[in-house]
This record gives sequence, C-alpha cells and structure tokens, in this order.
Amino acid sequence: MNRSPLPRQAHLDFLDKVRVFELHKAMKFFPSVGLGEKVYQIMELGSGTGKQAKILSDAGYEVVALDVDSSSYRSVRCFDVVEYDGKSIPLPSLSQDVVFSSNVLEHVVDLDDVLSETCRVLRDGGVCVHLIPTPSCRFWTLFAHYLWFARRILQRVILSKGNANALDFPRAPTTFKSLIWTLFPPKHGERGNTISEMYYYSTRFWVGKFESSGFEVDVLESNDLFYTMANSLGSYLSISSRQFLSRLFGSACRVYVLKKKARIDG
Repeated sequence: MNRSPLPRQAHLDFLDKVRVFELHKAMKFFPSVGLGEKVYQIMELGSGTGKQAKILSDAGYEVVALDVDSSSYRSVRCFDVVEYDGKSIPLPSLSQDVVFSSNVLEHVVDLDDVLSETCRVLRDGGVCVHLIPTPSCRFWTLFAHYLWFARRILQRVILSKGNANALDFPRAPTTFKSLIWTLFPPKHGERGNTISEMYYYSTRFWVGKFESSGFEVDVLESNDLFYTMANSLGSYLSISSRQFLSRLFGSACRVYVLKKKARIDG
C-alpha cells in the first residue's frame, strides 16, 4: 500500500497547538469528569497522531481512538489507535457517551454510513461534537496556497546556500499530479472541487446531513481561530494572533454539537 510522506515536525508542532486549542473548545460540551463518579466513554473518529485522544484519556475519560490504516500520521502516533475500514465502526451499539472528531468528516468517503454508525454507537442522551472547516477557511485557502508556494521556493533557495540536511528541504513534486497540486490549489476533502467545497463546508450542507442521519443540532458555534488548509504560515503565527484574525477573516471551523433525535414509539 502506498502511504503519504511522513509529516514534517514543523507541521506537527503547528497541528498540536491548534488541535489542543480546539479540543478545549469542544470539551466544554462533554460530560464533566468527577472524582469517584462514572467513567465516560469517548470515541474519537479520525484520531491522527492521537494527541487529542491522549489529552482526553489523561483527563479521565475512557477513550477509543479510531483511524484508517492509510493515515499519514500512522507512524507518529502518541496513543493507541484502533484501525478500521473507514465505514463500519467496531464498537457495540449504545456504548459511547461522546463521539468526537476534529477536521475529519470532510475527508470521510462513506459519509452517510459513518454518520449512521456514529448514531448507532452513541448512547441515548449522549452527544456528538464535530469540528468542520468553514466556507471562509476554504476561501482564504485559495490565496494562502500561493503564499505557501512562495515560502517553499524561498526555503529551498535559502537552504541550498547552507549546509542543511536534505530532510529540511521542502518536497519537490515527483509526479505530474503532484506538480498540478503544487501549481494550483487542490480540493481539501472528498466532495466537490476547489470552489464548490465552499458549499460542502456550509452549515446548510452539514445540518442537512446530520438531520438525515438521525441527529439534531443542539449547538453551533465557531472555533474562534483563523488558519487555512494550506498551512502557509504554520507556527509563525501564535494562537492569540489567530484568535484576533478570526474576528477579521472568519473562523477556520465550526463546532457542531449533536444529539440524537427523540424516538417516537408506536
């Protein structure tokens, strides 16, 4: 199986900062962990490095972290991640108090099946918390892509004049497809194209998807953080700077808090 190149440390450092901030935004919707009280079961969908799962586990939750075996973060995991087929969740029905995902659902191929599965494993009275990119994030990524491109070129020029290790050099395109993706902004998720993704990241699309899968949206709010899918500035911008920029350019994600629709017996 062909796997994605190993993620670079600078990207991982940036990702950790952002995901930790976003997790704390999401955790206010989780049931509180109290000394001697019930241990709540949390399933994280698309765990990546496992950073968020580890934080949740350290906070006292019982966590099952799921991801596909083709994840580009497979070799840099810091938590025990259960690999699944990206469609059928390997957990019993009504077993989870919380289903959580961060920047994952837009990448799910069999979205209807996975949402149906999350509804199945979620206990009655449980909660789903999903962070999903916004149309504004998709819009600004169109411009940030070329800032990322310029930075790659500048890095190669600067590093080539020094004694940098080859691993420090930004990757050069090795196939025609990767060349096209370098020159033109690619789509980020599984649906639509670079432009139409703005619709597929809209609340209209996601609320409709969630409602057709047996959920109702209980809370909808922004993550109050600005970043783009191009990751053009990475760790050069602090979290506080990104909070400020979110007020000017819009937040990168929305937080969807879902509950199961009430069943009507008879």
